[in-house]
Amino acid sequence: MADLPLFAPAGRTAPGSLGDVGLSPLQDHVLECTVRHPAVDARTPGLEVTTRRWPDADWPPLNDQVRRFGAGRDFLRRRAEGDTDAEPRVHPLGAVWSRSLIDVDGSPYQCDVLHSPYSWAAVAMVEPHFVVRVTALSPLESPPALERVRHTGEIEPAPSSEAGE
Repeated sequence: MADLPLFAPAGRTAPGSLGDVGLSPLQDHVLECTVRHPAVDARTPGLEVTTRRWPDADWPPLNDQVRRFGAGRDFLRRRAEGDTDAEPRVHPLGAVWSRSLIDVDGSPYQCDVLHSPYSWAAVAMVEPHFVVRVTALSPLESPPALERVRHTGEIEPAPSSEAGE
């Protein structure tokens, strides 16, 4: 977790579950990791928070690159629901992008927010060389505040040092 910051909704009470982990081609460090946070109640949908390390040579990423990362979950949902023509697009069909602020560890960051029939996502560049994406199946009024996961006990199963964390 020292090499790749993981984030959770601020004020969470239950640990998140470790989801997808992407390794570098040489497998010497983690490039991307998703932490899933279950729904708290009917008003608070489940969220997935994905952090991706952006290559130093390409920092800062172009806005279209950030948006393509933000639309990644939308693409997967479209495919899962049978849209075999779905492609990973910056501007998915039927989707609209807007701008907002997302609070990460008490600091506001500009983010792009995707509103789609398949998903809702907010994506922002945080800390040098990291992009964070928050996704929800149902739309949110605004991006949730995030805080950095500081202890392995806040995630189940706990990330191991063998996975590069």
